Amino acid sequence: MKQDEEIYDYKYLLKNIKLLGSKYDISKVFNDFLIMGAYSISNSVNYNDDREKEYLRIINSYTKEEQYIFPKMFAGLINSLDSEIFNDVLGKLFEELDLQNKYKGQFFTPEHVCDLMANVTLDKKVIDDSIKDKGYISLNDSACGSSRLIYAAIKVIKKYNINYHFKVYVEVQDISITCVLMSYIQLSLYGINARVILGNTLTNEIQDVFYTPFAILFPIIPN
Repeated sequence: MKQDEEIYDYKYLLKNIKLLGSKYDISKVFNDFLIMGAYSISNSVNYNDDREKEYLRIINSYTKEEQYIFPKMFAGLINSLDSEIFNDVLGKLFEELDLQNKYKGQFFTPEHVCDLMANVTLDKKVIDDSIKDKGYISLNDSACGSSRLIYAAIKVIKKYNINYHFKVYVEVQDISITCVLMSYIQLSLYGINARVILGNTLTNEIQDVFYTPFAILFPIIPN
């Protein structure tokens, strides 16, 4: 490897969000990164012209040189995800950038606690019976944050040698667009069949809905 060759990993992602954030504000850069990433994934399988226009508006708010950084940061995200441990890269980034203080004191459940909860609550017989009865098992989180509980559950299901791509249906919801976008991006990149809702669970108000590529291409439940 050449000495000056860039490595697109978590450190690259963190460094460049901070770098751009010194000019534009870190919360803006982080959310712009999420919006463009989520809209790119969504439009690859379920084109929406309004999302495309918003993507172009955001990317064109940066200089040409800065624009090239965003796909490299996305590569850094992809390279940081691990489908053996289902790590929450974006949630970790959100916390490390101290952005939770900007979102009404929002804090996420630690990953090791999520793992404990998933191992305690997910019984193999119940999972097997659901798959035998319906053909799949469904997971739901109505205040999902970055969807750490879902990743922990998927890890347990995978441990049981169940093909989570085709045997697990996920539906998550949050009132925060930041949380929805983090969840959507990572659920998509992990190949999970999911419907991600932006809305208020208590009032049943829905503002927007995102379907992961697996949910569009191989739907477990019709969209």
